[in-house]
Amino acid sequence: MADIENQARINTDLSSDKIQNIAPRIAVLGIGAVEQHSFHLPVSTDFIIASEVSTRVAETIGALCLPPLPYSDSLLHRGFTGTVYLRPLTLRAVLYDLGESLSEWNIQSLAILNCHGGNFILNPAIREWNLDQRMPHLFHIEVFNAFADTAGPNIHACEIETSLMLYLRPKLVDLSRAKDFVPSYPRSDLTHFGMKWVSPEGVWGLPTKGSAEKGEHYLKALVEYSIDRIRFLDKEFERR
Repeated sequence: MADIENQARINTDLSSDKIQNIAPRIAVLGIGAVEQHSFHLPVSTDFIIASEVSTRVAETIGALCLPPLPYSDSLLHRGFTGTVYLRPLTLRAVLYDLGESLSEWNIQSLAILNCHGGNFILNPAIREWNLDQRMPHLFHIEVFNAFADTAGPNIHACEIETSLMLYLRPKLVDLSRAKDFVPSYPRSDLTHFGMKWVSPEGVWGLPTKGSAEKGEHYLKALVEYSIDRIRFLDKEFERR
């Protein structure tokens, strides 16, 4: 297996000939969203998190860090001002176009760091691509699975997201407007009713418990989880 830690980091402001000379094997793509995050967080929350996580991951493993996608499937948040969405098949088409573009200059793997929970299309889309043995390999990494065993009611505009933003962009957070709210519905009912119905103010969790100190810890966990998954998937695909 090629040693991805020894690959030089590449910035997207480099010219094409410089990128060609360095020839990275792996590219990293964060996927965020532009959507309501209640009254205390900016609509760019998911995009900011995707930008910060993908940059740190790429720096650590020496990968090409692509500019993250700011828009994705935010249909669940229709009805809230500030929400901008792609439909699922549009997001699938964008992802496939990006994959085809990277294949033309020999990127071997594209690590997709999904930082928005509504992108359900990614799982079947990436599965189909890989099982069709297309290149580059697509690594599907649900970043917030880092907290799968401890997430509790942290779904949206919650303690985790609030803490991350207090650490990353504190000037964009207004904790005086944060309100804790946990709907009585199971998360699966977002498919039936959307966020506006289950949480009229767009919160699912306990944002008042957020802090910058927690945010620093959460960010480290997200980055470490993503790196671990990339390393594992890289080894597995190299074994094939």
